[in-house]
Amino acid sequence: MLFLKSLIPAFLAFIMAVLPLGGAVAPEDKTEPRFNGTFLQSWLSSSWDEDRWAEEVAAMEEDGVKYLVLQDLASKDAEGNWDVYYESKLEAFSGADFGGDVLSAALAAVKGTDIQLFVGLAAFDNLWSTGTLTKEYSEVCDVTADMMEEIYNKYFAEGSNNFYAWYFTMEYSNNVIMNLAMPNIIKGLNVVLDKATEIDSDIPLMMSPFTSNYLTLGKGAAFVQWLQLFTQAHWRDGDIVAPQDAVGAGWMKMEDLETVWKMYSIAAKYASANVKLWANCENFTSAIAPSFGEGILNPPATENTVYVPVTLDRFTKQMNIAAKYCENIITFSYNHYYCPEQVSSVYIDTYKDYLDNGYGLETEAPLMKGDFTKTETSEGIALAWEEAEDNIGISHYRILRNGEFLCRAETFDGYHRTSAVDAEGKIGDTYTIIAYDGAGNASAALEAR
Repeated sequence: MLFLKSLIPAFLAFIMAVLPLGGAVAPEDKTEPRFNGTFLQSWLSSSWDEDRWAEEVAAMEEDGVKYLVLQDLASKDAEGNWDVYYESKLEAFSGADFGGDVLSAALAAVKGTDIQLFVGLAAFDNLWSTGTLTKEYSEVCDVTADMMEEIYNKYFAEGSNNFYAWYFTMEYSNNVIMNLAMPNIIKGLNVVLDKATEIDSDIPLMMSPFTSNYLTLGKGAAFVQWLQLFTQAHWRDGDIVAPQDAVGAGWMKMEDLETVWKMYSIAAKYASANVKLWANCENFTSAIAPSFGEGILNPPATENTVYVPVTLDRFTKQMNIAAKYCENIITFSYNHYYCPEQVSSVYIDTYKDYLDNGYGLETEAPLMKGDFTKTETSEGIALAWEEAEDNIGISHYRILRNGEFLCRAETFDGYHRTSAVDAEGKIGDTYTIIAYDGAGNASAALEAR
């Protein structure tokens, strides 16, 4: 009933918000354009020993990370096999692969700090296809509820000062299937929310859905879907919805991002309780290969061939937009893509410089010096260059062959790549190289001799 009463005024508010009306007053920022939380996937941390955890936590504290979200303590693949990252006696996990007790390790590592832990729950691969239309979704929601009770009874007391919230791991989107499956989706989510209330109503729950430009019924249908989520789920005061902006994964175009945040902010006003709207800004660029339906059913292909950190020019734009509409900003992921224990320190150093400059990015471009050479070898055309200079550091080099993108050469602390081999190149080809720093500033192009 609440949803029906809310639909017409909410939809009119959404239409008015997205119309390009001249003289419209820009919203005042609700928070600062910086992040204070991070997601951490269990597969990455499962091999960390006590020293590595200590290094990660120390880096998080130094860089202003107050919230650590353990993204998934259980994951089910398409064949029905579970990976589990905590000590469990649940029947559903009787044949699971045990990846180590990540939860105990995380609680021990943050003990005595101000870092607050979000405890991630269960996910399953079939969610991305037809999973929300099948009984598997409700079964995983039931397993999630059982996990919460088991984890609370086993782990809460030992980490109660840092055990802050639950993280509902399943990531809803507005793809056609999930849009149509929303009643079933909310039914399963309510099983989990009701269990959270039963266990301890003071522990909030967070989820992180996303809106896509591809394989959807359009923005209007997406708005109705998220309005259903906010009005029909059994939210409690203090629960958190932290949508992924989906820019890093390629599902959302930057030019549509502000409209999407307007949509979430309006839908959140009609929530069934006092739900907090946070932002999950993605600080990476994914690898997407050319495919059928590219740009219609799925994101366009990207140049890179691996998941890489994004330079701060794009990431700060994302945070500046989110700051207008959200109470807080977290990211996927400091630990994976910006932590100096994992990648080059140029990204976090540039971010710190951005904070020190009052949220202003530095604009000094790198300098390519010396020669850029090409040599014919039995393996192809060998390219070599001298390390570029920059006031903070180099993030990567971009190499072109005959004006077309060839490859990226990433830099890492202690290893600054200064060579590449083009197996398909010819000595008569023209090669150019451009250096980029952590803020996305580009050097002048240098042609190989």
